[in-house]
Parts: sequence; C-alpha cells; structure tokens
Amino acid sequence: MGIRYCMHCGMPVSRKAVFCPECGASLKEAAPRKESDSAAPRDALKKPAPEGRVNRRKRKANKIAWLFAAGMTAAVCIAAFFILDAGEKIKYARSRRQENIMDAQRSATDHPRIRIPEISIPDISIPDIQIPEPPAAAFAVEGYETETNLKGDTVLYVSIRYTNEAEDEECFLTNFQISVQQEGARCKQTAGDPAKENHLTDLVQPDETVLISAAFIIQAEKEATVSVGAFFGKDNYLEQTVLPHSDGTVSAGA
Repeated sequence: MGIRYCMHCGMPVSRKAVFCPECGASLKEAAPRKESDSAAPRDALKKPAPEGRVNRRKRKANKIAWLFAAGMTAAVCIAAFFILDAGEKIKYARSRRQENIMDAQRSATDHPRIRIPEISIPDISIPDIQIPEPPAAAFAVEGYETETNLKGDTVLYVSIRYTNEAEDEECFLTNFQISVQQEGARCKQTAGDPAKENHLTDLVQPDETVLISAAFIIQAEKEATVSVGAFFGKDNYLEQTVLPHSDGTVSAGA
C-alpha cells in the first residue's frame, strides 16, 4: 500500500484515497509521486499552515476565550452577590438598631407610672413577758475542797446546803445554778466525784434541806468568786470569794 501526500494540506494519505481525510480536498488530479522528489513532504511541512489547520486553531482559541470570559463573568457575579448581601446585612443591622432605640424610648415614655398604695401596718402590742420568780429557798456554804484530776487540772468542789422553803416540792437544778469566776471569766464546770453526796437533780420536799455539790476547773493560787443565782430573774442568793491553794486547801473570804 503506497502513501502519498495531499497537495493542499501536506498530510500523508493513501494512494487509493479520492479525497483528503484531513482537509477534504479532491485528490484525482494529483500528480504521481516521483522517487527523486523525496524531499517534497518536508518542503510541504515548511509551507504555511493550510486553511483547515488555521480554522481548528481559531476554534480552539475562541473556545478558550469563551471559557475565560465565562469564568470572569461568574466571578464578577459572585463578588457582586456577596457585596450586595453584605450591604443588605449592614442595612438590616442598622435598621434593627434604630428600631431597638425607638422601642427603648417608647418604653421609657409610654409605660404608665404605677402608684404603690401606702400600706398601713397595724400597731402590734407585744405583751410583757413575765419571768416567773424562783421559789423561796435558803442556802449555806457547806465547804470547799480541791483536787487534781487525771488530766492534771485543778478541780474546785463547792458544797452548798439547800433548803426548800416553798409550799411545793422543787428541784434545785430547774431553778438555781452554781457558778465560779476567776479574773472575770466563768470557770468550766466538770463532772464531780460520783462518790460524793449530791442531790442536784432530786425533788426536795418543802422545808427539806439537802447537800448540793458542783465541780469546776480552776487555776490554783488565784482568787475565785463562788455564787448561787436564780435561772429566772437576777436574784443572787449567795456570793463568796475563795482562794484555792496548790496543797488542796481553800481559804474562804467574805
């Protein structure tokens, strides 16, 4: 199968072809190829491009230009959309802010003032609380003694003779209290010796006399004020100043 070249576009074609498959030109009048003319295809390639190839290049360039123009148009449209959208948002925000300011002004001026009626509080009379007087009783100091407990503290025992002079039976603990103070501070009361006689919580019959005992943690060699007072009222039935010593003895004053 021989090959020849189209005299119009220079492309290789079959010798049996009637038309050029590249440019469509007729090949009937084409002159037979001579063997000595071996440089013809090269000379043909060096010639200016035929019209068919130029048309293809133009179509390709037009297609690229159209795509570029379409892309630029789309980019411009997108940018314009975002710009317009941002402008609308700014405009809306300004409008809402203005509406809020106007609403606040209307709220400050349109709301009616609420008058709160005066509330008259009725006078409440608080009745005087009558503190019951403690029952009649008599007290006498039985004696004092000191000892050192297991913790090394000095404990002062106070023994009082209590006589119930009321008409009914009474308990010392519900009406009276024994206290000891040193340097203006109350001394802590502690548990006493259970072996000692003590009617602190017993009911005492009228005209009956019993021994009441209480124990306090004190500082030795410092004066202490011992007193018996009423739980109700300010009656003080007994008060005495004592001086406890380290050797266990107590000096009683007035």
